[in-house]
Amino acid sequence: MPEATYTWAEMMAISISHEMADGAFGSVGAASHIPAAGLRLAQLTHAPNLSFFCGGSGAMNPKIQRLTESSADYRNLVTSEYHFSLDDVVDFETAMRFDFAFLGGMQIDKFGNLNMAMIGDWDKPKVRGPGTIGLIFTGGFKTSYIYTQHHTPKIFVDKVDFVSGAGWLDGGDARAKVYRPESDGPRRVFTPLGVFDFEPETKRMRVLKVHPWSSIEKIQAATGFELLIADDVQTVGAPSEEELTLLRTQVDRDGVLRRYPSVA
Repeated sequence: MPEATYTWAEMMAISISHEMADGAFGSVGAASHIPAAGLRLAQLTHAPNLSFFCGGSGAMNPKIQRLTESSADYRNLVTSEYHFSLDDVVDFETAMRFDFAFLGGMQIDKFGNLNMAMIGDWDKPKVRGPGTIGLIFTGGFKTSYIYTQHHTPKIFVDKVDFVSGAGWLDGGDARAKVYRPESDGPRRVFTPLGVFDFEPETKRMRVLKVHPWSSIEKIQAATGFELLIADDVQTVGAPSEEELTLLRTQVDRDGVLRRYPSVA
């Protein structure tokens, strides 16, 4: 039986699982153990026909029971249904075969644009990141989900210093002028504080759901731009006993997500 307490990382994984649809096909990047846990939990509950691909290793639908902290970990291959080559991955991304992808960034702005390249002046940056990497393929995903393990004003900025992965660009219809119409912008943002979407007309980020230990005021204080607020903001309920049991016995037996601070 699960303990009475749970961590914010477990809550994030469960929040992600709730948003997943049965039959969808998506991908996760290298440092994406929280989304991977959420996707696997969705497969074990309401979305048995959901499929996901680990971009770092080529593993398709790994039946993970011991969660790895990188999708590039070879252990994902051991339990996977299939192993794709890098050529396959690029084909999927350029041919718009993925329904969704989970993406992150050193900076995330109010329109969901992502920066993984550098922070500061281009000629003399304060911080150098790993580069654009897979974010360049945002035009090849039907939609995307943004996630981050930290929610601070340094990450959530008014405008990113460099667009590694395009969200809704400058808002409104800006993205539609650049990308194919079947490639939509980001749908949700998951952070330790809550779940966010984008207002349909302006495409600005807005608060959709608040985690139990957070509040709209705390979220706004941790964000470097003014957030929109949905008319019916919900407080995410505590994980069910079934969800925690499945997560801890069928997805994360080694307790990777329980290494994070408990919140309840």
